[in-house]
Order: sequence, then structure tokens, then C-alpha cells
Amino acid sequence: MSEKGRIARAAAVVSGLTVVSRVTGLARDVVVGYLFGAGTGADAFFVAYRIPNLFRRFVAEGAATAAFIPIYTGYLTTGPRAEADRAARVLATMMALVLLLLSVGGVLLAGPVATLFAPGFAATPGKLELTISLARIVFPYLFLIGMVAAAMGILNSLRSFGPPAYAPIVMNIAMVVVALALTPWIGVYGLAVGVLCGGVAQLLSQLPALRRHGIPLRPLWEPRHPAVSRLGLLLLPTLFGSAVYQINVMVSTMFASLLPAGSVAYLWYGERLFEFPLGVFAVALSTAALPSFATLAKRDPAEFRETVSFALRVMTGIALPASVGLALTADPVVSVLFLRGEFTAFDAAQTSISVRFFAIGLWSVAAVRVLVPAFYALEDTRTPVIAAATAFVANVVFAAMCIGPLSPDGGHILGRLLDGAQELVGVVDLRHGGLALATSLAAMVNLLVLCGALRRKIQGFVWRPWLVFCVRTGVATAAMVPVVVWFRDQVAWFDGSTPLAARLLWLAAMIVAGTAVYGLAMLVVGGADARAVVARIRRRTSEPSV
Repeated sequence: MSEKGRIARAAAVVSGLTVVSRVTGLARDVVVGYLFGAGTGADAFFVAYRIPNLFRRFVAEGAATAAFIPIYTGYLTTGPRAEADRAARVLATMMALVLLLLSVGGVLLAGPVATLFAPGFAATPGKLELTISLARIVFPYLFLIGMVAAAMGILNSLRSFGPPAYAPIVMNIAMVVVALALTPWIGVYGLAVGVLCGGVAQLLSQLPALRRHGIPLRPLWEPRHPAVSRLGLLLLPTLFGSAVYQINVMVSTMFASLLPAGSVAYLWYGERLFEFPLGVFAVALSTAALPSFATLAKRDPAEFRETVSFALRVMTGIALPASVGLALTADPVVSVLFLRGEFTAFDAAQTSISVRFFAIGLWSVAAVRVLVPAFYALEDTRTPVIAAATAFVANVVFAAMCIGPLSPDGGHILGRLLDGAQELVGVVDLRHGGLALATSLAAMVNLLVLCGALRRKIQGFVWRPWLVFCVRTGVATAAMVPVVVWFRDQVAWFDGSTPLAARLLWLAAMIVAGTAVYGLAMLVVGGADARAVVARIRRRTSEPSV
């Protein structure tokens, strides 16, 4: 099977499980919204949960996995399996030590860290203290999810994509069950305990797959192993690149904490809806593509170029209509998912604003998710760092331009600095919507920098097929817009006059109609790529079942 076929098949497996994962993740957020709405408890929990989550993406999923997979794949490709497994154990042991130290440090320093992330919370009595208490409970999750990331790196390198893809499902179910059981007794602390239980469940869910592949689960301390030095060479610049992105998120959270109460929650719920389509296809595609990219980059440069182009075209065919569709259906989606319990109509309307602005950048973020693994496969961690740093500066500037007046109460110096930046360059007053828009614009900057670097890095890369496919996809996407808008405008989504069942049916009809029109339009204008997809589906459906 060609590497393009491997990517397509692996992406299909990961996408299927990721759909379930994202659905259970939405169920988790629906439960949180029902229980706590967008009030003080929700704001405090989301900041407390975001802190170890950022470190997780910084140390584990973002940096370590990006460096880990090329190294482990290299051992698998060039040497005996036993040596590859030994290297994996050594690297996992080093990760465990670093994560343990970070987790302990996070518990001890939860006060200053929470104050750094949310300086505006000090203005509301008890809000910062609640955030600190929740952060101390949640921080050990960093160690658990970091070890899950190490297991996922090993399994993905072995082309075992199922267990890593269903790990988040386990996390979401555990968190929902624990939160529903404990919240009546201990309030928002039930969510924090649910995060820890979910982390333990995720880690346990990966152990059987590791055993099936013969990976010893015992730690191995060999700090002088060659894999450690290679990890350091790849990891240091990658850490910096990941740190830039995470600082970006941190600055957005800091800005949001200086806005009216609920702004952190509006952005959180909006980001979750934005990440649903992103996780279903972009993360699945990049996860499936990295091992293939890493193999082809060393073995067949011509096939590597074509495979990268193929991945970009697949991504565009899904991400571009998803971006437009999410922006058009923001009100219906938020209404159906969240408008109940403590989540008011006002909360729903404010969340929809963030969804629409996040949707603008969905295609760019998805393209970046495909391009960055290509650079990692070439063991080029410098270029993504430069792109991420440029995007970070752009995000801060765009946020200050778009957010509007801040309220730096509480006397925190960071709040006063951010308020001063806003007064200096402020242009429009979009409040939390401005932060979501800044994220989208920064993603576009990131994509432009990566594309420019790709042109220099991969000699002979042919841009025309991707650009032509972008135009074809844009035409097909435009065809579905009037249909989606007509369905959307038939219902008053936030005034409570339409029952939930009716809203759900209208939303389903809207999605089905929009997808059908887009699919038919792609058959007309999509060219060879669309015909290849149809041919693949026909082959699959005509194969006899076993």
C-alpha cells in the first residue's frame, strides 16, 4: 500500500474514533454548561484546567511527541526492533521524570501561576482563590496525560492509531460521570476531581495496546543513551516553538480575565466548538501523516512532496466548507447544545460571537496542522518555531487592536500593562470576540510563513494542484451558503419559543442540506481529486463483506 493510502486509511480510523471523542467532549462541555453556565465557578475551573493543559501541550503532546515520533521511527526503520523499544523506554523514562517535577512544582506554585494567567480575577472576591484551589487539584493531571502522550507516540509510530484515538473518549466519560456524581456534594471541585480520574483512566486504557506490541512497561534509566541526545537536539527548538504558542494562549486568557465576568467561559465554549471539526479531520490527518512523512522524507523525496500535497488537498476539501458552515450555524449549534440549566440565552449569544470569529481561522489552523508535521519529518524544528513566534506577535497585536477597553481592577501590574497596550493600538471594541478574531488572524499569519518556508525547504514542490483545488472548493462552498442561511433564518434560536426537539431537527436538516449541496457541487467542479474520492468509496462499498 502507498503512503497516501496508509495516510487515508489511518486518517479514517482516527477520524472515526475522533468523532466519538469530540461528541463525548461536547457532552462533557454540555454538562459543565448545564451545571455552572458561564459564571464564576466556570471561569475559575476553565483557567485552572487550562494551566496544566497548556503545559501538557507544551511538554508532552506538542514538543515531546513531535520529536519522539521521528526518533522512534528512525530506530524502527534502520535498526532492530529491540533497540527501538529500548530507546522508547529510555525516552519515556526521561519524560516521566520531567513531568513529575513539573506537576509537583505546579501544585506548590499554583498561587503565582494562577495569578499570572488570570490577573483580572483578583477584582472579584474569592474568584482568584477558587482558581488557585482548583489548580492545585488539577495539576497532577499533567503527569498522567504526559505519560499518555508518550504511549500515543509509541503506538502511532507502530501504525497503531486506534488506542490513542479512543483515549480521550475514556477521559470524557470518566469526567462526566465523576462530575455528575460529586458536583451536588462539592460543587465545582467535582469537575477538578473528574479531570484527575479521567487522566488515570486514559493512561490505563493505553497499557493493553503497549503490551500487545511487546513494549515493556518498566522504566529504563540511561541518560547517556544516543536517543536522549537526539531528543535534546530536536526538543529544545521544538519546546521554544510550543512555548510560543502556549504563551499565545496564556496572553489571550489574561486579556479575557480583564473583560466582564463570563468572558473566559465564552471563549472556552467557543473554542471547544471550533476544535470539534478541527479535531475530527485536521488532527486525525496530521496524526496519521506524521509517521508516513517521517518515512518518506528519508526514503523517497518525490513521493514525500506528492504526499504532502495530497494531505493539503484532503484537508482543504473538508476544512474550508467546515469553516464557512461553522460560522453560519454558530447560533443554532450553541442553542441546541448549551441553552439549558444555568446556561442562559445571553450566555448562548455571547458564546456564538466567539464561535463565529474562531471559525474564520479554521481552514488556516487545519493547514498548519498538516504542514508542521512535514517540517518535523525533515527534522526541521526551526521553521515552525519562527512561524509560531511570528504568529504570537501578530496575535498580541491583533488582540490589543480588537478587544476594546479593559478593566484592570485589582491592581495587578499585568492588567495595567495589557490595558496600556490596548489603549495604544485599539481600533475596534469586539470584547471576547476580538480575542477569537485575533487567534484566527494569527493562524493566517502562521500559515503564510510556513508556506513561504515550504517553498524554499522542499525543492520541486508543486503548488498548482493545491491552489486549484482551493479555488474549486471555494466555489462548491459558496454554493451551499444560501441553503444554510435559509434554514438558519427559519428559527428564533435564543428566545425560547422553539422547543429543543424542533431546534435539533432544523439544525440536522440544515447540516444535511448544506453537506448535500456542497457534495454535489464538488462532483461538478472538484476535478480529479473529487472523482478519486468517489472511486475510492465505490471500491469500498463494492468489496464483498467478510
